[in-house]
Amino acid sequence: MKRYRVALRPLTPFGTPLAGDTLFGHLCCAATQRRGESGLADLLAGYTDGRPWAVLSDAFPAGTLPRPTLPVGVAGLDIDPRDRKALKAIEWLPAGECHLPVAQWIRSAAADGLGGAPEHRSISRVAVTTRNTINRLTGTTGRDQFAPRQIDQICFGPDVMLDLYAVLDEQRMAVEEFRVLLADVGRWGFGRDASTGLGKFTIEGLAEVPEAAPSRHAMALAPCAFDPGVIDPDGCWWLPVTRFGRHGGTAALGGGGGPFKRPLMLARTGAVIRWRQPCVAIWHGSGLGGTRQPISAAIPATVHQGYAPLVSINVEEV
Repeated sequence: MKRYRVALRPLTPFGTPLAGDTLFGHLCCAATQRRGESGLADLLAGYTDGRPWAVLSDAFPAGTLPRPTLPVGVAGLDIDPRDRKALKAIEWLPAGECHLPVAQWIRSAAADGLGGAPEHRSISRVAVTTRNTINRLTGTTGRDQFAPRQIDQICFGPDVMLDLYAVLDEQRMAVEEFRVLLADVGRWGFGRDASTGLGKFTIEGLAEVPEAAPSRHAMALAPCAFDPGVIDPDGCWWLPVTRFGRHGGTAALGGGGGPFKRPLMLARTGAVIRWRQPCVAIWHGSGLGGTRQPISAAIPATVHQGYAPLVSINVEEV
């Protein structure tokens, strides 16, 4: 498998943050449109047995990575308590400096300004827009479900670019086909309210990422379900996130099971993994769902991306 960095340009506001596991579901829908149901089934063969055909990251400001989930002491940061609040506000770190010790990496970001790259401080903001539903009997709004309501949208500044990392099994899908499917998602729209024009993006570039040197620590670039058999659990640091998934499109109507999937608890993006021995790994995790452990009553074969692309980091253990 090979790892790629994809440059995305958002064209509209987003209703949903561009998360890797959610984007994987959109990519499966795009594959169904191009290949048919049998084609998607071929891609997902072995998915829950450690054989993913694609592993997608969250989207990050171009040239940055998320801050690793590490306590201040473990990261080796010896700071004045008066500066602790400012240090915690740093969310993005320079991607090109991930080989540095984590403490030095974070200090480098602090020297550039909060967030690690001043030009990305206002990369996105949450804007509030008003929506309403017209009562077709009265021809106007009203109360309850017809009352005007406010909805959040994620808006991007001009000329903003995002980085997405993808790990592909090119024996099952060529990189050019992957690019076509991802472009389909960007054309149709991603996430909530895509039918109203939200979540659209274009692909501006795609390049292979070279392998890094062996390391004992790595950071997950998407929500992840750990595989406990290959990690050192005493050296992992993570925060939980719960996914309340649901089907979209016509799949939300099928099977009589409703649109909602079983809730899943994953490690949040930025989780730090420690291997038992130094190694080079570009993805980690477990495939969730499938007919053996279904997460959907409507479509028992449904899977959820519990895998995440990785980036090696330098944690100086004390």
